[in-house]
Amino acid sequence: MKKSFFVIVFVLIFLLSGCGVKTKKVKDPFISIKEQLDKLESYTATAIVELYNNKIDNKFAVVQFYKKGKFRLEVLKENGSPDKIIVYDGKRSYVYFAKVNQVFVAENTEEIPLYSMITSFIKNYINSGGEIEKREMDKFYLITVPILDKNIFMYKEQMAFSKEDLTPKELTIFDINNEIFSKITYKDYKYNPEINDKLFTKDSVTTLAGNLLDSPVIEIDAKEVYKYCGINPVMPVYLPQSFKLLNVLVNVNKNNGVTFVYTSGGDLIEIFETVVDQNEIVNEKGFLLSEGVYYKEKDNGEKEYTTMVNGMQVKITVTGDLNEEEILKVIKSLR
Repeated sequence: MKKSFFVIVFVLIFLLSGCGVKTKKVKDPFISIKEQLDKLESYTATAIVELYNNKIDNKFAVVQFYKKGKFRLEVLKENGSPDKIIVYDGKRSYVYFAKVNQVFVAENTEEIPLYSMITSFIKNYINSGGEIEKREMDKFYLITVPILDKNIFMYKEQMAFSKEDLTPKELTIFDINNEIFSKITYKDYKYNPEINDKLFTKDSVTTLAGNLLDSPVIEIDAKEVYKYCGINPVMPVYLPQSFKLLNVLVNVNKNNGVTFVYTSGGDLIEIFETVVDQNEIVNEKGFLLSEGVYYKEKDNGEKEYTTMVNGMQVKITVTGDLNEEEILKVIKSLR
């Protein structure tokens, strides 16, 4: 009897102690997502934009920079060259069109793919007025909200957040008939990074961010170049992706010509500029490649392109795998 009593007491203690164990409460992931979005002050990402309109598909990439209300969008072609660059400095938008090599002040947003920005979704989410749909999928948390400035093509949008780290991965925009108008996939997303303010200035709008920020960077002052060689140099507005200015050389043995050296890995672009006699050009420039541009291949395999810009002879020597189309873009952008 005494033994049975102790067994019953032990069981009661065990049960009571079990009841006292607290289950750890798991935080609602949608609350965590909302908190992250509320605290977003800056971000960078590459958005792959697919448009589906009137059965005509269009695809392009937008490199995005956002910082406290300012933004920079670099719309790239499939080969990585810029189609247009948009900079909003907090007051005004500037749009650089590479095709015509001109900068315009944006009077409307038709040329600016704001809908592709994560901050555009955040604005719609915050001001949705409670019209929010939330769903959980295998790999994503989905949040669907109405678009504030909705039209028949862009009526509502759905952001997919990764279950692993709650970062935005894909934005789908639906039209008024619930058909997909656009799908935007985000790559290389960085939350609240440090971003150089120079990216949000009018003066930066003609140059890709990678060419502005990556170190080492050499700043070129045309007045300083003129002081040493008597030449007002021309500089390329466009450079193939990842090419950076490495050095500036003045050659006193060649009419004080100036050479700008650009590198990317093992590839090299040398732009040599000098004032020469017109008769001297005819013997050296090779065969006509394009209007005003001549080409020849040296014995060592280097490719040489010759043209005239602002009364100066410009020779571009290329070492590596750069194609002819890229070099012609460089030449066309010389200013």
